[in-house]
Parts: sequence; C-alpha cells; structure tokens
Amino acid sequence: MDNLFVAFSSLIRKEKFQHNIRNITSVNYFSFENNELIDVKHHSYCFSYYSKTSDHSINIDQLTTKTYLNDSHKNNNINFVGNYRIDNKEQLLSEKIEITSSVKKSDSELDLYSDELFENLYAQYKDDLPKYLKGNFSYILWDKNKDELHAALDAFSGRSLFYMQINDEFYIASDAKVLAGHPSLTLTVNKQAVVQWLSGRPDPNISMYNEIKRLPCGHQLIWRNNKVTVSKFWDIYADKSIRYKTTDEYKQHFYDVLSNSVFNRLNTSTKNLTSAQTSASPVFCQMSGGMDSTSITALANIETQKSDQALHTLSHSYKNTESCNEMDNINDMIKKLNLSHSHFVELDKFDEINFGQLYPTDFDNPGIVLSPKYHEELSLIQQLGATTLLTGNGGDEICWGHSSTYRSRLYKGEVGVINEVVKACAELNEPVTGSLMKLFVKPLIPNSLQNLLRLALNKPRINETDNPTSAWLTEEALSHLDEDAFNQSISNPFSKTFEPAKHARFHSLKTTSTYNSMRSYQKVANEYGIDVRHPFFDVDVVEFSFAIPDKMLIQGSYPKWLLRKTMEDYLPESVVWNKHKTVFDHHFANLVRSNEDELRELLSHTGLHDLDLLDNEVLLSEFDELVRNPNRHLNVDMLYAILTQSWYQTHCV
Repeated sequence: MDNLFVAFSSLIRKEKFQHNIRNITSVNYFSFENNELIDVKHHSYCFSYYSKTSDHSINIDQLTTKTYLNDSHKNNNINFVGNYRIDNKEQLLSEKIEITSSVKKSDSELDLYSDELFENLYAQYKDDLPKYLKGNFSYILWDKNKDELHAALDAFSGRSLFYMQINDEFYIASDAKVLAGHPSLTLTVNKQAVVQWLSGRPDPNISMYNEIKRLPCGHQLIWRNNKVTVSKFWDIYADKSIRYKTTDEYKQHFYDVLSNSVFNRLNTSTKNLTSAQTSASPVFCQMSGGMDSTSITALANIETQKSDQALHTLSHSYKNTESCNEMDNINDMIKKLNLSHSHFVELDKFDEINFGQLYPTDFDNPGIVLSPKYHEELSLIQQLGATTLLTGNGGDEICWGHSSTYRSRLYKGEVGVINEVVKACAELNEPVTGSLMKLFVKPLIPNSLQNLLRLALNKPRINETDNPTSAWLTEEALSHLDEDAFNQSISNPFSKTFEPAKHARFHSLKTTSTYNSMRSYQKVANEYGIDVRHPFFDVDVVEFSFAIPDKMLIQGSYPKWLLRKTMEDYLPESVVWNKHKTVFDHHFANLVRSNEDELRELLSHTGLHDLDLLDNEVLLSEFDELVRNPNRHLNVDMLYAILTQSWYQTHCV
C-alpha cells in the first residue's frame, strides 16, 4: 500500500463526516481503493489507501457503511494499513513475545510484510511497539477495544504522514494534499517553515501549513479521547561508546553492521509474490563514482551472488558537464565487481526542459521535486521487473566525520595533528595558514565578535549554526528563525564545546537536505510500485558511527576514513582513495543560467515579498550576479529560494 488515508469522527457527525470524506477524495487526483466506513463504539471511521495518481478526479460514491472490520484481518480488534519491512522479526518472535497459533509458521513461511504478524506484535507491545521495531515502517493502526489510533514513522523514513484535527474529526494521510481537500479547511502558510527554506536550512520535520502537521521521523502518534499525543521513540544518545584496540576491529564491526543493513534491504518479498518469484526478483543499486553508492553496490553484489537475485546498477552520465563526469570510476567499478547489468541515464539531455518542468515542486514542501529524471529511472527499473532500489544516501551524514575532530585532538594533546593538517593541505592544494586559522583559531572567537567584524565588512551575520544568514531575508523573516527553539526541538545530546564533531554531525543528521532527495524519489517510486531503500540510514549503522572515536571517521586528507579502510579490499583504488568529491554546483549553475529569463520572472513574484519574508530587490541582485559570472557556483541558499518561490506560486497562489 503505497499511500495511506484514514479518518475518524463521532457517530453523531456521521453524515457530515461521510460528506467530508467524499469531498476530500473527489478533489484529489488519486485512485482510492478499499474504502469503507466503519462504525465502532461511539466513533465512525474510514480506512482507505490509494496506490497511484489517476488522470482525472474521481468520486467515491461506492463508499460503503459497515459495522464490522475488514474480513481479511484475523484479529477483529485491529484494523491496519502500512508500508513496512521488519528486520528484527525473527528476534521479536523468538525472544520477545508469545506467538499466537495463527503466526506459528515455519521459518520459510515467516513474512517480513505480514499484517497479521504486525497486529500480533501490537497486541503484545501496545504503545511501545515502535521502540522494538527495526527496519523501515510507516503505519496507521486502529485499536477497536481501546477506541484509539496509533501511527508511526521509522527514524529515517523516506515516506511521510500528515495529520489534522477539525472539531472532533481526525484525519491522517501520507500526502498533505489529500488533507487539504477538506471542504471546511482554509490553508495558511507556515511562515517559520517558509523562512527556513528561504534561508537554505529547512527543518525536514516541519509542515509548510499551519493547519496540517507533519509527524516527525522516529516519532509515533496516538489519538485517544479526541486528543493527539506525539512522542519520540528513537534517537541517538551520548552514553553509547565503542572502543577497540586496533583499526581492524573497528573495520570488522563496521563491515558487519553495514553489510547486514544491505542484506536486510535486499529482501524483496511481498504479499503478492510467490517464493519462486521473490528469489528471482532483480534488485537495482544507484552507482555513482563516489564512496557511498559504490560501497552499497559492492556489498549488494556479495549478497546477491549467494542467491538467485540479479543485481542491476543505475548510473548517471554527463555529456556536456565534465566536472560531473564520473565515468572512469564507474567503469572501474563495473570491471572490479564484474557487473553484467549496468544501465545509464544521461542527465544533460534534460537541460532542454525548462526549470519548472524539470523540478516541479510537490505540495508537501519545496524540496520534494517530482522530476522527469526520476520517472525515467524508475520506469526503467519497473520494466525490468525490480521492486527495490538501493541508494548511497546517508553516507555523508554517517561516515564523513567533521573537521572539528582535528581541533579536539589538538586540545587533547595530539600536537602531531598540526603536521597532519599541513600535509593534508599540500595534498589537497589548500592554503596552510588559512586552514590552520579556520580549524584551530576561529572556533575560539565568539560569534558575537565575528558578527561585529562581518558588520564592519558589510557581510551577512552568522547564526548559532555558524552559517551566514541569507542576505535577502527581511527582519520579519529573521524573527521566525528561532535558533534556540529549533536546537531545543532536535535535543542535541552532544556538547558543542567538548564534543564539537559529534554535536555538528548530530545537527547535520537531523537537518540534512538528503531527506528531500529520499522523499522525492519515494514519492515518484510509489507510482511504479518500487521501494527505495537507504542502507546507511540504518539505526545500527548510525548508532555505531556516533559511538566510535571521531578520529576513526576523518584523518589526514581523508574524510570517510573508516569507510575507506573497511571497503579498500572490495572497491577499486581509484574510488576508495580518491581525495576529491564530485560536486554538481556547476551543473546546477549552468541549468540556472540556461533558464535565466524563466527564473528571473519566478523570483520577481511579490507574494513572499508582500508577506514581508523576502527582499525581492536583494534576491534579484544576487541572482543577476550568479548568471553574469560564469565562474560563480550556485549556493544552496539560492537554489532553495528558487524552489520556495516555485512551490509558493504553484500551491499557494
């Protein structure tokens, strides 16, 4: 079930409630299935899901009223819809719960995707269920006996759940646009969310609308007694520590948790496939020339060789943008792993499409773009019979490390780290004096003094995350950037003073723009019946990376040091010890320049200016400087400002 929709109301509002449900579904372009209106105790609710978009709006006049739960459910006390893969199912069944006879099956029959299994787990754990689950899950569950709803998202989900309450009606869905179809709802933009996007640092767990809330990843929602409670069930904690005597021990531990994560995500069984079809189902891996996707591909290659699964790789080529070209490394990977099913999508060909068509923003937020590039890739995957795509997303956040590690080592008495940095500067052709100042001296200067100097030089001030604020933000906009409240909301367990590297990495993990890419791919993938999975974003892998010494992640001129050491026997040397990370700034900057007129008109729209959130004159001046200077890169602030304007004009005007 790719997308979910559930609604509840009191029986006394049943007719109005049914009218609202019909209105919601009729104004949305979705193919709704399994609609039923159910009466239980003093509540009436509609359990529904929809699988893909349709070409025209529909009205669900076939909505039926029932006084019992779906006959397909063994447990008549529970109704359940969801997307999930439970990786620790065997452990839960063997160690944690007493299994009812209905799920006592042989190992070959145990199903990672069994609704019946999930309902039995809920019967044992109740409110604590998400705390015990490992894997990826997004579910909504109605407990008939308790007359309450439970919903949860795993800590690194590429899916979403949105909810709202209007009087005694409660609605929850995987698309905000579905909820926006309520006939009595007037949406208003969440200025805080808009400003975060305009500043280039959005909170991935905040809704763009005041009336619709987003359930944060790693949180569960319980609706009981007409009230909503949201609570966190997973996070990283500072009290976990892993210490070994040798590098080889760290390598082995890391290999074990990462390869296990890949193994779990290679499982392609579904309720609609036979065991024979499952074993033959191919798997796709995204494979660039960088460390992250190549590591996942290498581990997937090892695992698929143990089974009948065919491994396909999907890579990008750039005919006109040499700085983005990774074909040498990709070809080295194909040769090293003896890959026989390699596919390529040429991305520069999409430059002929205008920016709005290439990056159409989704209703949910400006960062979710439903690009035709994704459609081409996922259509290819579907045509070849695959239902699973693995990515290298999360590799930067989990494995990169942080430059403040060098400073911490110096403060702890490792004087030799200075020579290590000097040597790294020579290898990377970086200025030695400037690098030493940036790493060891500047962090000691308070932001308040740095801002005085920046004011004198007429430069944007820096905020608590040490980033300059976008020059086009108004004073009204800056008032919505409450750094203290935001930092409190993510509850960083690491001290900025005594554990700066872990502090910075934790903040990056909670705020990374990678979630936009994950949600974009999954949103499009839903239409093709494909599950996009990210092995680096696994709780065991993440917890390991925060428990080991910072030095294991970054040394000398090499970020991702432990990943490189772990994978050096499995990847080509050209990949594993490549010092230079490919960036795509020039590709996007050229894309902006080729769509100059379209984007200038887009940025000239006065809607956000009229809300006193954006200084259009400053933004357009910065844009003109970008398009006039062929050597200037496109920074993330400008890209996000473009996407925010596109989203606002598409969905809010």
